[in-house]
Amino acid sequence: MNRFSPLERARCVALAALASIALAAAACGSATTPQANAPSNAAMAPDFSVDLMSGENFRLADHLGKDVVLIDFWTTFCVPCVAVLTHLEEIQNKYKDKGLVVLGVAMDPPETAGQIGPFMRSHGLHFAVAHDINSQVTNLYNKKTAAPYQVLIGRNGQIIKRRETYQPGDEVGMEADVVAALAQAAR
Repeated sequence: MNRFSPLERARCVALAALASIALAAAACGSATTPQANAPSNAAMAPDFSVDLMSGENFRLADHLGKDVVLIDFWTTFCVPCVAVLTHLEEIQNKYKDKGLVVLGVAMDPPETAGQIGPFMRSHGLHFAVAHDINSQVTNLYNKKTAAPYQVLIGRNGQIIKRRETYQPGDEVGMEADVVAALAQAAR
């Protein structure tokens, strides 16, 4: 003889299914958070030196104590990257005199590297860009090689914010983060 009625068995099955769904959703959410990409927010930004497309050199340590640095990882074949880059150009123009430096890190493979310069010109982008051919900067900040992906570094060298992917409207939050970072004094 069975101890549970059909209604009680159905309730147990439904509760077990709901628990399984909740557990799966929690596991998926934690695996896709941008914070899973080391180093974490509030960490000190690792120093690096990289050659720019212009022939100059960019060294993060040269900007500490005076500039807020926004690093954007992108590729020429990334559709959402185009929207981000356009907004970054606007943000750079608006805040460069207040101490913002934007560094674009192109993660293009060698076969599309020749398109980086023409891409920048055709989209009217004028901020500093490095082709990270050896993944030097990418390995420090963007191990998942996500694109678009931004890292905002305060004047004190601390990572303030990370932002992965792009949805229309994200530029508002991006600009607000820059404004807040510029308002902070180097500590």
